[in-house]
Amino acid sequence: MKTSTRKILDKSFSALALSSMAIMCAAAVAFLAPIIINGSGAVWFKATVEHFKFLREVLDRGSARELAAMTEKSDAAREKLYSLMRAYESPADFKKISGAIASARRAAFAEAAKKSAEFVKILDENKGAASAPVIKKFGAGIFADYSGLVSGAAKRSSSPAMAEFLAGEKEALQDGARAVLEDFAKIRKLSVLEKGRVRRELPAAALENLGAASEKVSEDNAAYAAFKEGVWELLGPMTQADKEAAKMMRRKFGQTRMDVARKVLGESVLRIRVNSTDSSGRQTSESVLVAERFKGTPLAEMAKCAEENFTAMMQPRNTFYWGFLFDSPYDSNIFGGIFPMILGTFYLTVGAMIFAAPLGIVAAIYFSEYAKNGRVVNFLRMCVGTLAGVPSIVFGLFGLAFLINTVKVSESKSVLAGSITLALLILPTIIRSCEEALKTVPNSYREAALGLGAGKWRAICTVILPAALPGMLTGIIISMGRAAGETAPIIFTAATSTGAAIALADVFTEATPALPWNIYNICSEHEMADKIEHVQYGMVLTLIAIVLLLNSVAIVLRDRLQKKLRG
Repeated sequence: MKTSTRKILDKSFSALALSSMAIMCAAAVAFLAPIIINGSGAVWFKATVEHFKFLREVLDRGSARELAAMTEKSDAAREKLYSLMRAYESPADFKKISGAIASARRAAFAEAAKKSAEFVKILDENKGAASAPVIKKFGAGIFADYSGLVSGAAKRSSSPAMAEFLAGEKEALQDGARAVLEDFAKIRKLSVLEKGRVRRELPAAALENLGAASEKVSEDNAAYAAFKEGVWELLGPMTQADKEAAKMMRRKFGQTRMDVARKVLGESVLRIRVNSTDSSGRQTSESVLVAERFKGTPLAEMAKCAEENFTAMMQPRNTFYWGFLFDSPYDSNIFGGIFPMILGTFYLTVGAMIFAAPLGIVAAIYFSEYAKNGRVVNFLRMCVGTLAGVPSIVFGLFGLAFLINTVKVSESKSVLAGSITLALLILPTIIRSCEEALKTVPNSYREAALGLGAGKWRAICTVILPAALPGMLTGIIISMGRAAGETAPIIFTAATSTGAAIALADVFTEATPALPWNIYNICSEHEMADKIEHVQYGMVLTLIAIVLLLNSVAIVLRDRLQKKLRG
């Protein structure tokens, strides 16, 4: 081969190698950058006054004086919205409006009684079914003022009190129609059919107007209920009594993070879900903007007030929340930190290495130093290779069926069962890596040790193992990183989605939260997954940091051991 050709090929291979490394680095950056950015948001973020309330009231942490100052400003801004909501729920003119409607109803029935003679004449002139529309027309004239007041009231006030009042008016109209029959009967005895028609048709027009008004009030109240629920989710309960009555912590506090608070404002306060009926009579649900759908109503005014005073109500401040790594979670990870998951991952990983590392090293010594090529050894090597390729979910099922149900290392899920299962999972990797590390030790080391009179086992312990230790340590730490990140084996044997950090003495009997399983659980099954994305990314970043830390420790220890051996 010509020298020029060789140089071209060398440069080409070098360029290809550098390009591959650049692509790998770019892929790593593209993969890790979103995790680092979003995961760091679990610790460094813009917190609301609700976050500091949680810290003070639940964890007894933070300055009471600073919280009092923030709360005072927040309450002053919230009072603007709360006053509008109280005015909606208890309108000042409700008694006046309801009193006028009731008076109009009584006046209409009194007028009907006065016109009993005219009414009976109408019945005589219109026999049979033909009398029904005539009775309805007669009643519509009598209840004209009443119907007008009812329609006006529905437009002026849609409070829950008005809805309850209009529901009572339906019964009052029907009772009044029965009572007025006595006045009609004084003129002429009415037949059963005529009595039935009077009871139905006399207040029919008024009932139709009342029904339309009640439907509008009910729709407005349903919209207000959705709006109020969104306000509760955003700001927390309006009163101390509501806070004390709330059972779940998410109902005791509003949104603790400004980014999530903005999302709740946009999706649950400024925009709400309302029910409607389509042309076929089918009930549908749609998301609507309050300002557009309820323009000119008190609800639109409340939404505008919430939007304008949003920042003042939340009192945002940049904060470092290191408690994310050291606090226990509350209310399904909506509040608090992930310390039990970190501790559980540590228990499972260390436990797996306690079982797997000695067995793997002993097996590697046997394959490298004692075993001779033959059918039995080849079969054992094939078993180790096959074990390395078994899917992790199979190890989980094996741990459940054999370790828990058959051997009964524990009554149910436990750290012990999970550690043994993970140990079986990483054992082939440790065996292979340790065996390869032992094979890299030069035969001259063995010959020198034996020549000096050392026995084989002494030579292995004092010469061969120290020389192979850097490579063995690398394989062990890599296996430890895999054990820390496995999910499937611990689902069946050790992990629980909730729970506090367990004591070291409980690892033989108790299950534990762990980062891999809780990451999966929060991402796929949590009811509020879209609002706790910072927890998801925070857990992923923490798990990656643990694995990188383990690998970094392996590199440092390996370098020190190599320097020591060279020295």
